[in-house]
Amino acid sequence: MTTEIKKIIGTIQSGRGEAGQFLSIDWVRDQCQSICGFSSFPGTLNLKISPEDADFIRRLACARGTRVIPPPESGFCEARILPLRIKEQEAALVFPMVNDYYDNTAEIIAPVQLKKYLGKNDGDDLTFELTVPEKLPLSKGIIFDLDGTLIDSIELYYSILCEGLQSFNLDIPDRGWILEVLGTGMGFWEVWETLTAGKADKIPDFVNKSRAVFDEIWERRYDKEVQLFPGVVELLTRLHKAGVKMGVVTSSFYVKKMDLFSRNGINYQEVFQSIITRRDTVKMKPHPEPILRCLEQLGIEKESCICVGDSPCDIAAGRNCGMPTIGLMSGTGTRQSLSKEGADLILDNVIQMEEFINIDNPC
Repeated sequence: MTTEIKKIIGTIQSGRGEAGQFLSIDWVRDQCQSICGFSSFPGTLNLKISPEDADFIRRLACARGTRVIPPPESGFCEARILPLRIKEQEAALVFPMVNDYYDNTAEIIAPVQLKKYLGKNDGDDLTFELTVPEKLPLSKGIIFDLDGTLIDSIELYYSILCEGLQSFNLDIPDRGWILEVLGTGMGFWEVWETLTAGKADKIPDFVNKSRAVFDEIWERRYDKEVQLFPGVVELLTRLHKAGVKMGVVTSSFYVKKMDLFSRNGINYQEVFQSIITRRDTVKMKPHPEPILRCLEQLGIEKESCICVGDSPCDIAAGRNCGMPTIGLMSGTGTRQSLSKEGADLILDNVIQMEEFINIDNPC
């Protein structure tokens, strides 16, 4: 198979001046040495690159970069490293796994001071080459989360919660906070109880009124507005055709969610050989019990299966079982929260599996 080389052109610019101190930290220096095979000069070469190349680097680093893992007490974020070459000089691209990393910039480390070594200055153009890894082999099994992973429902949940709060004239909290709470594995009613704790004491019969309000909202909105993410039908069809054993583990009680697959032409009882809901186990994610139950029903070893989900609790549950994990930024998780839980690959959405995994040939 021909190795794919990606050439990227950028313009040298000054950085924030923070890299030298960071690269001098013992654990950073040691991990960079282990990953790259060289001891880095204490500083980075910063290149301004096109938005298209920046997006390519982001996707590649999150999916295939080697993890630089900070000690828990350090307070630093994780980073991912991609090897590269600049005019035969070994180097590497460092991508910090933070949500606010500055746009359209490539940070490069090397065993030498690159600008001096290359005879370059700020404002000069520079070309570097990235080797694009071959696609990963597909595992024999996949366990999917539902909401935010296969089903585009997280924004709908947020909207329904907001409508419920407004019906009782209660304040709406920050959207990011609600998504963070959902990402811990809390169910809808647990989130509602958390949002309304201490705020609804003066509303008579609040619990029953809440249930009546949400019965009406769900009946009016859920089936009409919820949908599968684009491309999910085709992806599941290809995986099923390839003989991949697939299961679902969801923290939701709402079993009728599976009807959405039927409405889109997927025989979910055939495609998913195990469906574990919140009613099927004592513990829920991030506890490993639901994943282990699904593995048992699939009849597959954890080493031959991957866990795919959008929430930090999905990643934690998979890792607590000793499984490879894929985190998706299509629901409650962020690049930073998913990497903190140790996701092996972080993708924008489940369809992006096709970009990095050979989904037609399970190993």
